[in-house]
Amino acid sequence: MKNNTGIVLIHGAGLGKYIWNETNQYLNNQILPIEFPNREIGDKTNDKLLFEDYLNSAIDQINNWEINQFVIIAHSIGGCIGLKLNDHFKERVNGFIGISAIIPKKGKSFTSCFPIPMKIILPLVLKLFGTKPPEKSIINELCNDLELSQSKEIVRKFTAESVKLYTTKINYNSLPKMSLFIKLLNDKSITQNMQNEMINNLNCKEVIEFNSGHLPMIGKPKELAEIINNYIKNKNDS
Repeated sequence: MKNNTGIVLIHGAGLGKYIWNETNQYLNNQILPIEFPNREIGDKTNDKLLFEDYLNSAIDQINNWEINQFVIIAHSIGGCIGLKLNDHFKERVNGFIGISAIIPKKGKSFTSCFPIPMKIILPLVLKLFGTKPPEKSIINELCNDLELSQSKEIVRKFTAESVKLYTTKINYNSLPKMSLFIKLLNDKSITQNMQNEMINNLNCKEVIEFNSGHLPMIGKPKELAEIINNYIKNKNDS
């Protein structure tokens, strides 16, 4: 039975709301999967977008939703958007789950979260070569524990993002309260050490270690949904 707390789902870079399709059927709450702009369109379409364009698109989608109170679930670079949504909807946000989420410190960007020298090199690489990785990199880093058909769908639908999504410095007033971080133990995109730093940045008191690659919502949807359902139930019961 669906309860009155909604779930806002934020996907990672290059992906789309379709990644949540398998998980959604196991969730006990009404859902709003956010869609970043211009999915599955030409590789140059998003070049001129600002970080604020991504954020404002998400805000508009939430404003057009009938649910008042909701939990934010942010995956990967979706953590950057999630932090800003937590600020914007602070009276309506009733929880925050980061799934291998990037959580920059105040005034920092997605790229700043990487260790040296990557944090210095990555912005230049993105500007020179674009934000859509080679097929082999997508498969090895995002799809290492997925079935072949699932990997092919990720590659086929992968959308190049604006460099600004990665390099814009993010300011926010406060961190989400009572947050949960789902640490992915087989993630080949966001390392264990990097996830540990994100847990510290989020000031997260609750961490669940999950034996999954970067996309558990595709590889292990039922198990992921169980974690989400339990988190929301425990918050509602407390």
